[in-house]
Amino acid sequence: MAQLRILFVGAIDFSRHCLEEVLDIGGDVVGVITLTPEKAGYHSDYVDLSVLAYKKGLQVVRVDDINSTENYNRVRALHPDVIFVCGWSQLISKRILDIPPLGCIGTHPALLPKNRGRHPLIWALVEGLKQSGLTFFFLDDGVDSGDILWQKSFDILLHDDVTSLYEKIKQLASEGIRKIVPMLQNGTVQGIPQDHSLATYWRRRHQQDGVIDWSAAAMTIYNLIRALTHPYVGAHTYVGDQTVRVWQADLPDTEVTNEAQDMAFGTVFAVEQGRLKVRVADGYLTISAYETSDGGKIAVQTILGEAI
Repeated sequence: MAQLRILFVGAIDFSRHCLEEVLDIGGDVVGVITLTPEKAGYHSDYVDLSVLAYKKGLQVVRVDDINSTENYNRVRALHPDVIFVCGWSQLISKRILDIPPLGCIGTHPALLPKNRGRHPLIWALVEGLKQSGLTFFFLDDGVDSGDILWQKSFDILLHDDVTSLYEKIKQLASEGIRKIVPMLQNGTVQGIPQDHSLATYWRRRHQQDGVIDWSAAAMTIYNLIRALTHPYVGAHTYVGDQTVRVWQADLPDTEVTNEAQDMAFGTVFAVEQGRLKVRVADGYLTISAYETSDGGKIAVQTILGEAI
């Protein structure tokens, strides 16, 4: 039996992990499509896949628009049996989806058909979900709507943040790839249609969605902070004309003091070993890692959220 010809498409850290996994199990990768460096800003977790690809002697195609006629012809010339699309924000045109006889396989870090759309790991944390997962599915001309090949869930714990969830989906990706590639090779793969009546969608997040509302409850703010920490842009607030990126927070283990109860929301009422205790709607939240745009430190009595 001829070896499966795999074309790989991706541009982020998760993509590199999946490509490494495909290569580790002996997959015949006939080419790697990735973004040009000029488009790197589209992804906070961008990774240049050419470093790994060239090390493994693979052909690399850098694109701005995967759907251009030039890139369509490049894909056809590689004669892939299947295309893996792992960590790619551009929708892929039907004429490219129709090239490989075994189809195009994508990944989505959610339990489809629930939570289709953009930024699923971030939204899962912002919304306080207790569970999510990873789905491998056939790409079609819809949004995350193709037949499911493999799916597995993971729990979202209180101490999890987007960094730890990212590691969880990488671990599941390894498991999924090791199941799917052999099935593709021996012709036993079979997709399960999604129940579209159960579908829900996450919208694209915008910069304003990352602004901390200090009048919200501690858990709401905590969820936002852990959703936007590294490798993403960080939840943010303001002190005058300075932007403050908040990378880590801790839920309170004591009641807010009587003195602090009368303070405005967003007031830093204590600083202990560089950790800020900030008044919020139902008490306080401790900010344990932050950075200001001028590199300075935040003092007691500072009111966060006041922008000039």
